[in-house]
Amino acid sequence: MNSILENPKEALTQYVSFPSVSADSNYSEGIDGARDFACARLAELGFEINLVETPINPVILATRGDPTWPRLVIYGHYDVQPPDPLDLWSSKPFEAEERSGRLFGRGAADNKGPQIVHMSALYRVLKKNPDLPLHITYLIEGEEEIGSPSFRGFLESHKDSLAGDLLLVSDTGSPGPEQLAVTTGLRGLTALEIRVFGPKQDLHSGVHGGALLNPLQALMQVCSGMHDDQGRVTIPGFYDAVREPKDWERQELEKLPISEEKYADFLGVKKFFSPPGYSPLEAIRFCPTLEFNGIGGGYQGEGSKTVIPAEAFAKITCRLVSDQNEEVIAEKVRQFIVDSCPPSVRIEVTLKGGGNPYVVIPPNKPGSSGMESDLMKKAFSIVENSVQSSFGTTPLYLREGGSIPIIRDLKEVAGLDALMLGLFTNEDNLHAPDESFHLGIFEKAIDTFTNFFEKLTK
Repeated sequence: MNSILENPKEALTQYVSFPSVSADSNYSEGIDGARDFACARLAELGFEINLVETPINPVILATRGDPTWPRLVIYGHYDVQPPDPLDLWSSKPFEAEERSGRLFGRGAADNKGPQIVHMSALYRVLKKNPDLPLHITYLIEGEEEIGSPSFRGFLESHKDSLAGDLLLVSDTGSPGPEQLAVTTGLRGLTALEIRVFGPKQDLHSGVHGGALLNPLQALMQVCSGMHDDQGRVTIPGFYDAVREPKDWERQELEKLPISEEKYADFLGVKKFFSPPGYSPLEAIRFCPTLEFNGIGGGYQGEGSKTVIPAEAFAKITCRLVSDQNEEVIAEKVRQFIVDSCPPSVRIEVTLKGGGNPYVVIPPNKPGSSGMESDLMKKAFSIVENSVQSSFGTTPLYLREGGSIPIIRDLKEVAGLDALMLGLFTNEDNLHAPDESFHLGIFEKAIDTFTNFFEKLTK
């Protein structure tokens, strides 16, 4: 069995060279190239490849092994974020370049690097033991960076092909090159857009000012009523279903090798504004939020233009924690906005979708269900020992502030709980110019997963 996976860094360099931007149809050739590259690597590993067409980009569904063996599902995505703004890159985004112990390129960390880690580890294991008694299903989609619009439908129609004992994901973060984290929770997400309508057209603020409510003022009035002075969301019932963190989760977070001062310096802020009873590092993992992501209306150009705008808008997202439901929260927020609208303007609220939060309690932690599959119980123990062996530290078990709605979808549709070992860090600049992947993590993680796959069936 010969493969470019013999040289993982070269494999990642080639994978990055395909500009697989899902948000822009001009990159369709890059999408095809990245998909074909991933398929070729899986074929070299002995997988049977099935390309499942969707309304946008195909899903790679690949399998190997006897279905009576322990069953592992591995998730990844072959699409990447747009590279813009190009002038802020130190090197070309789709020509990977090694500098200062990192490989720079769009998709290097999110999510092509972690995929090469898994594939390279499997290559090493299968080269020694081609009959490894582990049934593996690979699931690599091409729409993650645009919200996975086709994914739920794909799951519903192919859930029988995704039967398994455990889901493996490395699309989450870790504190640093020497300290990895097993992600135990992801926040859910719901998105809304508000539009406030006033007069039929922009008006002269001198001629008509004082006679009507400015839509921008009405919008600010509605938005300012969504939080109290301490930052808590004021929408009735918003916190009703929130599951409080376990004591062990707070204790685990205390081991995080970053202080509030360093976190503030990293963000460039002078003071935090976290909810009462939660530190900033707790708030981003354990608390739901309501954020204003964009707001506007009226004249936006240089200088002044004395108008009362005809309309104004705001874009809102809520990050949700267990056991909140994105549809329930979206409706509560929508109703609050409608009820808060002054009668002299008209308001429209559009729900933009989202996904539910996901939390898994590791089998060796207080609060676990005790009903986990044998493979899941074994996997968490093995990954802890494997990380310790390769990195010299035990992984932390942390909830993460971000959202990967498809993880919850896989749980709801296919019944899969996830082992999520994060391989990127804040310094990797995900979604930003100069994205990179730390080569120390890259190499140690291949050793980690080589050990993991070897021991998973013993």
